[in-house]
Amino acid sequence: MPTSDYTPADTLRPATPAGYQSPRPLRYPPLVILGLVSVLVPVAAVVFGGILWYAQGTALDAVFSVDETATGITFTLASGLVAVTCIGTIVAATVLHELVHGLAYRWFGYDVSYGVAPQLGAFYVAAFHQFQERTHNIIVGIAPLVVLDALLLPVLFVPLPLLAFAAFLALLFNTAGAAGDLYS
Repeated sequence: MPTSDYTPADTLRPATPAGYQSPRPLRYPPLVILGLVSVLVPVAAVVFGGILWYAQGTALDAVFSVDETATGITFTLASGLVAVTCIGTIVAATVLHELVHGLAYRWFGYDVSYGVAPQLGAFYVAAFHQFQERTHNIIVGIAPLVVLDALLLPVLFVPLPLLAFAAFLALLFNTAGAAGDLYS
């Protein structure tokens, strides 16, 4: 696999190997990503929420309640444990999402770097300074959506409502996190 001799201190781009396009920066237009998230998340919420409700039914009352009031709808978590579980699930889903990207890159033989891009509000995995095949990027990009969703869907049917609800949240956050992956 071709590698680049480029270092951040260099001011010139490395020579592009035969068969590769010239390097170009990857940009994430915020409105495009927001558009993808605004489509993916509601669809995922309806689909995964429907499966969760089918699998758990009224057992979910032990986890949260939804009540209609005169001014709207309230969503109430049943306990502090549920709130902590929600936060832990979001963190775990984010870490696992990026870990799956990293494992997919490693499977193709790339050296992997993990990081945070505060200006994007995102965590990332990248194979810096290495020329990458398009098919590899596509597989790496969709890997968390395919792998984690396949692993988490059966958990919606586990007879532990809190665990099933945590899986539902992880499915939502994994799917939302895939918006940027699907764009790139």
